[in-house]
Amino acid sequence: MGNKNISQIAMDRIKEDRIVPISRNIFSIKRVLFWVVVATSFIVGAFIFSFVLYALFNNDWYLYDRLGLSLVFRTLPYFWILSLAIFTILGEFYYRKTLLGHRRGLVVIVSIYLVSTTLFGSIFYAIGFGDLVERSLSDVSPMYRSIVLNHREVWSHPEEGLLSGRIIFINENEIQIVDSNGYFWIINREGTLIRGNVEIEIGDRIKIIGSKVNDNLFRAEEIRPWFGRGINNRNVVIMH
Repeated sequence: MGNKNISQIAMDRIKEDRIVPISRNIFSIKRVLFWVVVATSFIVGAFIFSFVLYALFNNDWYLYDRLGLSLVFRTLPYFWILSLAIFTILGEFYYRKTLLGHRRGLVVIVSIYLVSTTLFGSIFYAIGFGDLVERSLSDVSPMYRSIVLNHREVWSHPEEGLLSGRIIFINENEIQIVDSNGYFWIINREGTLIRGNVEIEIGDRIKIIGSKVNDNLFRAEEIRPWFGRGINNRNVVIMH
């Protein structure tokens, strides 16, 4: 063995282990696929970051005085944050399989990925992508509601003075809604403060702050739009 050169040793090892060489075409296809996965993980990561921004900027932070830290734990976009972490790991893993992957360390690769997804995700958020997805999926996809929409759960506690639902009937002093659990509520809106772009129309989903009177009657103090924070647009008090 000592008299053999490196090439001969390699050839003997190939014969011994019956190693079959990979064709150049297959190798080229794999390189392209690695870059496709890296690019896909970057694009998806940017979209996910726009969802995270939408969830944070449109969260009901004004409820902090009422719920305290519970609001933070109950409304953080855990699903999107976990998804972003998964696609970051996926992008880093397959980037290392490309021809350039060995040139940079883990910290540099992850940092570049996060900075890039933050930049492009912010652009997607600014053009309204997160809002579009929220409005499109929140009412048509039960899976999306159950996994992603933490704030829907927050607004399903009438005993805590927080209620939401879709308007099904309107009269002078009352409206009727059906909440996310399918229960019907009569909302007393006399003296109610209207915040944001709430038109009080049949079919609209609203958020209500107030107090539970009985099993199907709720006295409203404030009514806010379901989408958006519902502040700084207009304040109207309904008096009858």
